[in-house]
Amino acid sequence: MFNLKMNMPFYLMVFYGSIMIFAVLILRGLLKNKLPKFVFPILWGVILLRLLVPFSLSSPLSMKVPEFILNYPFETAVTQDYAIAEDIPDDTPFQEAEYSTSLKPGTATEIVQEAAAPEAAFGIAYSGYGVQDLYAPLALFVYAAGILATAGILFTQKYQYSKRLSSSLLVEHNETINTLLREMDMGHILVFTNDAIASPLVCGLFAPRIYLPTRMDFGSTELLRHILCHETMHIRRKDNWLKFVMLITLCIHWFNPLVWIMSRYLASDLEMACDEAVLRLYDHKNEAEETKKSYALSLLAMAISGSRPTLLYSAFSKTEVEKRIQNILHYQKASALLLAFSICLVLSGSVVFATGGQAPFYPDITAFCYSDSCRWGVCASLTRDAHLGDNAQDRAERLIFDIMTADSTNDPDILEEQIITALSNEFHVEKNAFALDFSLCLIDEDLYAEYEKWGLVRKDEDNDMTLLYNGETIRTYSDKMIGRYMSQQEGAFDLTVERNRLGEIVAVNAFREGDAEYDNRTRELEQSSWKYASSTPHTVNALQEQEIEVTKTADNIAESR
Repeated sequence: MFNLKMNMPFYLMVFYGSIMIFAVLILRGLLKNKLPKFVFPILWGVILLRLLVPFSLSSPLSMKVPEFILNYPFETAVTQDYAIAEDIPDDTPFQEAEYSTSLKPGTATEIVQEAAAPEAAFGIAYSGYGVQDLYAPLALFVYAAGILATAGILFTQKYQYSKRLSSSLLVEHNETINTLLREMDMGHILVFTNDAIASPLVCGLFAPRIYLPTRMDFGSTELLRHILCHETMHIRRKDNWLKFVMLITLCIHWFNPLVWIMSRYLASDLEMACDEAVLRLYDHKNEAEETKKSYALSLLAMAISGSRPTLLYSAFSKTEVEKRIQNILHYQKASALLLAFSICLVLSGSVVFATGGQAPFYPDITAFCYSDSCRWGVCASLTRDAHLGDNAQDRAERLIFDIMTADSTNDPDILEEQIITALSNEFHVEKNAFALDFSLCLIDEDLYAEYEKWGLVRKDEDNDMTLLYNGETIRTYSDKMIGRYMSQQEGAFDLTVERNRLGEIVAVNAFREGDAEYDNRTRELEQSSWKYASSTPHTVNALQEQEIEVTKTADNIAESR
């Protein structure tokens, strides 16, 4: 199931496009001499599409959006809603969330906000404008200046070439050229000669023209055939259009060195693909071997000394001319198996590259779903962007509740398979598009009844934050599967509760002073206390200074009035 949106952020276009360029460069280095030459221009074209069009195409083959890109507000992760099937006691454990502070009665949100208060105040007092607010205009100015500079350089080069070609003379009465063009079904193409160029070239987008150097031997029919066949092949394949798109990409992505490397290889691959396409025309003839040799000689004779493939026009070029000639002389018609492999490679590569990037999306499908007939609570989310239709949350939660209510196994693996299968069938999306986050949900009576069997009891019935283990106070305690983490300054033990996959307690681990776990935790608590103590005075002073500045400003305004 595909989901197409035009919402790809520019920085993600750069990110995914760079990965694609790097992948094609590796593929090119490994298989360049084994695959037909048309493969790589097509792959480069797909990359250009990714770099220029902000589409976000999500499919089962899509790359996962990197975690650093999914920046959701902190409150969203902490204050999730509950979707309740039946009556749930108010003290049901909150979904799994890690925090380390001196806990006391209150909601998870209140505890986390209180722990984060000094840092938040410090940020308000000292931040003022964020770093991105200060540097964003400068970055935008530099980026715009880079676009203008790159476009100016390329336009200047284009203008210089156009000026050189403006004095060209139209070839009207060369019967050999006219006959060859008609044989190629390209009789509408105009051919010019020019003294200022040293090699044949094609220039123009809507009305491409062929330019021939005046110095070439117009009496050689074979040379003219090879040149015209090569240049008209560029026109048929729309190579100048692809190069024009590459020029636009260079202007927009001028800061990306991989794009400049890509432009060089694109021009080279277009020439080699064109050579191969010309040679393919002679495969059915007996003189194929002789044609390859004579075509290679024509290529060598008309190549420009010391030049490189250019994006401004399509021309015979001497860059990597040895490799091109070797490719021509060793050219063999691709076997049916290799041709099929190449087509599959292009299609699969295009699909993977096209769907490899997707814009950030909100992954949550449901709130936290819990039923008192099941020991587990669950949240459902998406691993990729997918269209789920109307009322997706209500439909998903209804399915989950039905399954949890009917479940008698309390096995999270069985529940996961049933829920994901039901979601996949309901929304017609592959199973891998869904992810479930299970948390063990126990009311206090059941939880502490389990704890008592292992020697773990509450110190005070009205305060479940302080625990005793075999009569001694616990300093830190964690029961990860139900999302409980508690810490205080004093205590004889650091304790962890281990459960199996069914949520049953299998061990209670206690660590005393002298144990590595206990000593490491002691150092962490001391560092946390030092950071809290050192940041608080600064925060208070900063807030006081800010209040004084506001007061002074108000007094000045009053005096001015």
